[in-house]
Amino acid sequence: MTQIRVNPQRATPQTHVLIIGVGHYRHLRGGQFENGAHMGLRVLTSPPVSAMSIARWILSGDGITEVGLHNPSAPLGTLEVLISAAQNEQLDHCGTNYNIERASLPNVKLAFDRWLTEIKQHPNNIGMIYFCGHGITGTRNEQILLLDDHGESENRPFETGSFDLSNTIRALCRKVEAPLYVFVDACRTYADEFGMAIGSNPDALLHDGVRTKYINTGLTHISSATDNKSAYGSSNEISRFTAALRMALTGYCGDGKPGTRDWFVNGHALSMAMPKLLDLMNRESRNSEPQLCNPYTAGTVDAPLHVINHLPIVKVEIELSPEQHCLNSHYEIRHSSDQSIAAITGGKTKGVWKAETPKGIYEVKICSQHDQEHYKNCSEHLAPPLFRLPLEVQP
Repeated sequence: MTQIRVNPQRATPQTHVLIIGVGHYRHLRGGQFENGAHMGLRVLTSPPVSAMSIARWILSGDGITEVGLHNPSAPLGTLEVLISAAQNEQLDHCGTNYNIERASLPNVKLAFDRWLTEIKQHPNNIGMIYFCGHGITGTRNEQILLLDDHGESENRPFETGSFDLSNTIRALCRKVEAPLYVFVDACRTYADEFGMAIGSNPDALLHDGVRTKYINTGLTHISSATDNKSAYGSSNEISRFTAALRMALTGYCGDGKPGTRDWFVNGHALSMAMPKLLDLMNRESRNSEPQLCNPYTAGTVDAPLHVINHLPIVKVEIELSPEQHCLNSHYEIRHSSDQSIAAITGGKTKGVWKAETPKGIYEVKICSQHDQEHYKNCSEHLAPPLFRLPLEVQP
């Protein structure tokens, strides 16, 4: 069992997290027990790195400036982690070293049940599920997620090692009142071998009737790919979607809480930020294939998953064209009213000029080398996560 209990107190609201990362698929191409049930899919190296990155951030942030998941209204209670990698993973917390269980279907079912038991303890708990690995789209457009024992039986490849995420979420919303966050970093492509197979529909992790009352107060579900599209991650690196999620959680989005200095990383803030951050990851990626995420929110409560105590950060990109003007031009970004925020200056280099600054209203000035020509001089609202300013200099 790989459950890390951070807070023993169950009488007050807590956040409970379930993380699943699957890369070492034992029966897919490249696995040690490869067979004919692989559907053309191979073992992966990015999901274990991505999932461990989220798990470590949840517990302790970056260990320097970040403290990890911070939610005063619902502090972290438990963390369930299952990782399937070529080598067994370990996670350290408060001096205890945890050996991480692999993400097989039996282990995932047990971890899910423990997580669900915790979530049901209080209506104001927060639940989070994160998955990274292979995914396919089922015959009824449901999302099927593959675990490391998928294809264990070549004759019945979906007998074990996969589950129906879509119907799991539908059942959760009829069983759980607490707000839920679901992040899925997996493809949503169609597989002919699945669609044409008889009896190939995997089960959900939770059952309930479609006529059962919907009781969930708030759902945020963000998938890393749109219908029939792929998700991407370079070998042994954090995937694009997870890199964007890490940025969103670490200060690049937030809704202000009136009367306080707190900023809520909630469903609305994440849904607004994630497509822009993923687009940023697309432009920085060595793979030119674009990736689009699919945010979905429902319910009357948008309880925060994470709370930051500073202004959200905005990535600024200034693209001056024609590019030859970049070498003899510069910019200055100065906050309109808060003099404690240092002005940002730069330029005189080729390519896109990049900077970061806290959210706010700024005076933006872009001019030639000796201020002979002002290409831009105006006020701009810089809102997280990204402010892009393409500027064409007229001859």
